[in-house]
Amino acid sequence: MIKSDGQDRVAPKPLGHRRRPARTTAAPGHARLGLPSPPGTRGRRHRRNEAGDRMRARIIDAALQTLRTEGYAGVSVRAIAATAAFSPALVFYHFGSVDALLLAVLDQISGERLARYQVRLGDVSSLAMLAAAMEELYGEDLQLGQLTAVQEIVGAMAFDPALGPEIVSRMQPWMTFAQELAQRIVSGSPLAGMLDPGVIGSAVIALYMGLEIVARMQGGDTSGSKALVATLTETAPWIDRLLGKGAAPPRRRSTKRLVLD
Repeated sequence: MIKSDGQDRVAPKPLGHRRRPARTTAAPGHARLGLPSPPGTRGRRHRRNEAGDRMRARIIDAALQTLRTEGYAGVSVRAIAATAAFSPALVFYHFGSVDALLLAVLDQISGERLARYQVRLGDVSSLAMLAAAMEELYGEDLQLGQLTAVQEIVGAMAFDPALGPEIVSRMQPWMTFAQELAQRIVSGSPLAGMLDPGVIGSAVIALYMGLEIVARMQGGDTSGSKALVATLTETAPWIDRLLGKGAAPPRRRSTKRLVLD
């Protein structure tokens, strides 16, 4: 600073001096899309606390219930808020958008069910064991309504240019798990070197998701899809025999009938 007549003035800048433009930082991709922040970053916007976590869980449960009853087309901020009687503004405060909320729903379902599947199928080494376990797990999924919600979210978002990659990243752990499971089943069989576990894993997931489509084609009647699972359980030991996984059991007459029409 230079004193002059009692006034303070700023010293002149050297010739050629340029003011640097202010550095700007573009919003990260998840923020532009209104998607959940990466782990460890959300706390910088507003501090997480127990009350906030409880509210988030309540909103997720309301969104899941709305998905089960109304489907993706019927999901809106107002519908979700009305389901659990809270302010619609809380959806935007905690999640930023409905799509981000639905991705959080998918995260919760996927995490819970994948852990359950990993425990139940951890010692499965044959198709017969897999079919018996899947019949049990499929019954659980139907009772909980989880499969319906997952299919609604995946079917609606998978082909969206912005949300598609989010869906793919969330389904990848399931693909990896299915591939590892398929590898265990064909291991030691003559077909072990001929079958691609990745293809088998994808086929298993496609079949499982397709069971829900069959049920919805029948107006929500799950008897046909349940009968299909039961049929797979009965035929699996014979397929195991082809894979060299032991002798097929004596054939018995089934009391279940598969009806798809």
